[in-house]
Amino acid sequence: MTAAQTGPLRRLRTPEREDASAVVGLQDGRVQIAAAVVLAGFVLLGLTGEGVDSPWLYTAAFGLLVVAWALPLRAPGTPMDGRAAAAVLVSQSVAVIGVVAAVEPVVRGPLMPCAGATAIVGALLCLRGRVGTAWIAFVVLTAILVIAGVVRAQPLDYVQIIVPGNLGIVVLLSVFASVVAPRADQIFALRRQARRAAAEVAARTVRDQQLARLDNRVRPLLQRIADGQVLTERELNQCRLVEAQLRDRIRAPGLDLPHLFDCAWAARSRGVRVVLLDDGPTTSVAVDDRRARILAEASSAAVTVLRDAASGALVTVRLLPAGRDAVATISVAVDGSVSLQEFS
Repeated sequence: MTAAQTGPLRRLRTPEREDASAVVGLQDGRVQIAAAVVLAGFVLLGLTGEGVDSPWLYTAAFGLLVVAWALPLRAPGTPMDGRAAAAVLVSQSVAVIGVVAAVEPVVRGPLMPCAGATAIVGALLCLRGRVGTAWIAFVVLTAILVIAGVVRAQPLDYVQIIVPGNLGIVVLLSVFASVVAPRADQIFALRRQARRAAAEVAARTVRDQQLARLDNRVRPLLQRIADGQVLTERELNQCRLVEAQLRDRIRAPGLDLPHLFDCAWAARSRGVRVVLLDDGPTTSVAVDDRRARILAEASSAAVTVLRDAASGALVTVRLLPAGRDAVATISVAVDGSVSLQEFS
């Protein structure tokens, strides 16, 4: 994510999708800002022209078009959720009725912003994988305009103003979506494959680093045992430290961090009892930004506690199960007193 997409823009960014809208960049928070500016311009353009009998109704109708734009930009799912698509269809239909009612019969100026806004609704539906809904919305729009023409003017008067542009956009975006959608599937499949490959490489790298660190500590001891030599008290203590670290790797994979394990090793060598436990989600479960941040804070605090712990103290670092308010705890028991830190 670039620097321009941090802060408020990052909060505007929509959930990840894998459709044509993602390929053309509609998930970017800046798109929503641009959409708000364009809609405001449409409303201002319509209200400053002649022929608006009811400015409040005209504005309210464009408020519904805001909904018809916002849902395709924000709604989850690939393709877009069906209920959200239906809401877009209803919002646009009611908005068009409102605009027609708010404007003097067949006055082109205030109707043209409505034509542009509804054309964009059709485009967004196509990009979100709802081409059929876009065509249904176009047919409903045309029917409303024909009825409005019959009631207020001639049958095709409103149709001639609004429908041609909408038809061109829906046809163009239908073709575009039919071409891009399969390519989008391929693009996102390749991205998932690349992420899996990167994760596998990272896991192998971490495993190799861990084995190298363990080998540096274990190999000399194994070599002395293989040679039949008697281990000194210091070497026996080192064997116990190696065993404790191996247990840590099994019981607390989520805490398997080089700096934390090194501090645990040093603390145990000073006579501190250290227990590392991982009861959190399995590694197959995605770690969100909040949990990752809290885990970083907890590991940093654990390093400090382990460095300061005195001989005889019991330090327990635990990752808690998912669903709890706290993510991790650090407890220190010494001389009959217990202190507890929670990270949430």
